[in-house]
This record gives sequence, C-alpha cells and structure tokens, in this order.
Amino acid sequence: MTDFRYPEDCQNNDDIADFWAIRLDADTLDPAEEVAFESWQAADPENTNRLNHARQVWNSMEIAASDRARNLNRANVPGGEGTYGNDDGGFDVEGVRRDLERLGALEGGSGRLPGMRSAKRRARPVLAGVIILLLVGLWGYSAFQPDPDLVAANTPGVVSKSHELSDGSRIWMEPGTRVSLSYGEQYRDLTVLEGGVFIDVAKDTTRPLRIHLNKLTATAVGTAFSASKWGGHVRVEVSEGIVDLGKRDAGLARLQAGQTSWQDNDGDLHFGAIVPARVAAWRAGRWVINDMPIDELFARMSPLLDGNTFVRDPRMGDITVSGSFDLAKPERAYEAVLAAYNLTENAVPGGFRIISRK
Repeated sequence: MTDFRYPEDCQNNDDIADFWAIRLDADTLDPAEEVAFESWQAADPENTNRLNHARQVWNSMEIAASDRARNLNRANVPGGEGTYGNDDGGFDVEGVRRDLERLGALEGGSGRLPGMRSAKRRARPVLAGVIILLLVGLWGYSAFQPDPDLVAANTPGVVSKSHELSDGSRIWMEPGTRVSLSYGEQYRDLTVLEGGVFIDVAKDTTRPLRIHLNKLTATAVGTAFSASKWGGHVRVEVSEGIVDLGKRDAGLARLQAGQTSWQDNDGDLHFGAIVPARVAAWRAGRWVINDMPIDELFARMSPLLDGNTFVRDPRMGDITVSGSFDLAKPERAYEAVLAAYNLTENAVPGGFRIISRK
C-alpha cells in the first residue's frame, strides 16, 4: 500500500479539513486515504467540527445555486453573456470570483482550497460558471421584470402607510414590496413583483381588479384582502367579500371572508381558515403567522435584515413556523426562529445565508 501524503498546501488542521471536505464530496476514498482520514480525526477531538464546517462551506454555494436556478427558471428570466452587470451598480464581479476561488468553487489559482482537484471532476463540470452567472444574475434580476410603480421602503414604519390608487382603492405594503400597475378599460391589474399587499378594493363591477402572483390571479370587484409573493410562496387571505383565484383562463377556487389559500414552491394549492381581523396583521407592526413555511417567513424578514437572501439547506426538510413577531425587531425574531428549531446559519458570498440544522 502506497504511503499517503497530504498536498504541500495543507499547512494546518483547517487546511486538512478543507482537503477532506473536497475529497469526501468528490468520490469514495481509497484505502490509504481512509487510514489517513481516520488517523486525522482521532488526532484531535476538534477535527470533526473542523470537517463539518468545511463541508458546509463547500456545499453551500452549490445549494444556493441549485435553489436559485429553479427560481430563475420559474420566472423565465432570460440569460446570456453580457446581460448582467452594471458599471454604476457597484456589483463586484471580481470580488465574487475571488470569494468563490477561496471556497474552492473555481479551478486554478493560488486561492483554491488546499489539495483541491480539478473542477472538471464528476458532478461539477461547469459549477464555477453557473455560480458566477447565477449570483450576478440574481443581482440584476429586477432588470427583467416590469418597472415597479409602487415601492415600499425597507423599514418597519412603512406598513402603516396607505396609498390611494386612481380608482379609489387603497393599498398597504410590507417592507420591500414592489408592485406594478396597469389599469385598462376591462381590468384593473396589479402585479406583485415581490412582497405583500393589503388592498381595500373600490367597487367597479365593469372593471374587476386583478392581482397577479406568479401564475395565479386573485380577482375581486369590491372587497378587502391581502396577497403576497415571498420566496416563491404565494398567499391570499380574505377579510371582506369574495375573491376568485384562477390560473390563466381556469378558475381554481372562490375564497370568502375568513378563508385563505397558499401555493408552495411545488405549485400545490392549499386552503385554510383565518380570523378576518388577523388578515395582514403586519399593518399593526406584527407578523402573526400559523404554519408558515420557514422559507416564506425568512423572505418576509429579508428586507429588514440588510436584504440578505436566505436559502434553506434541502437536507433539513420542510419546517413551518407559528408565532407573533415584531417587525421593529427583525433580528430578534430571526434569532428566535433559529433557536426554536435548532437551526444555524452560514454566510456565503453574494449576500446569502444558508440555513441548516445544527
């Protein structure tokens, strides 16, 4: 059996942890590597923790890229060389590239992780280019959406402010919400690009008001209801009157006061009941939620937490959250959810926070 030797750039246990993280992800270990790996783990009780951290960092960029690729595909966002980026926008492409090199996502260069093999290895043929394009593309995502006509500031106080629309309807918005308007002769159309709204609809039977949420449309004549699209999750809650849910030309459901419907990332539609007084409770400064997917809740919190993008490690399974949280204290709410469900976070380049089990 040939003696095993670490690469020359493995100078300490942290470097060695990085080396094993890459080797364990790439393929099975050969007999010499298995012996070396077991000896290294046994040499220091902290080496297991170092390895777990290294593997989480190594995997996190692929998790983020995978989740965001699905979101971009759902939105039919066009791509292509030269599409993204803005000289005036301050997006540091080279900085992202350096960070990815440091994490070992790119091949070559002195900044790669110790002992890193070629990025052309099995299951990662074009990971570097995909991640770069995705991160830059996410930054420039708004360029492929309609320009918003209404934008809510990323501050808690914005929830108490209402806007009167040209038809007399009144609208309230959650922090960070972006809405486009298109009023015509037959319909009054609003598109929630991202965020949540509560709308008191002015009655006009000749021109129903429609709110577009991904591929779902909520239609009302004179009623009051909330509609949101956060992190790919669509939700409609009715406090007064009737709202029809449809998809293209097909009707799906009719919601009355005290009823709610939500669509998950898989496109499945769910129904439930809600106390009318709790519809859009955020207007009073609190999120009051019941069995809300954790992805959706963190997306709501994101504008109040420096605009970070939260990505759930798919290995931890689905989690739903119930509770009441103060919009004025988003960090406390965020930390409370992490503690309650025994979760931890890891920040990665591009403003991502990867949420996983401890």
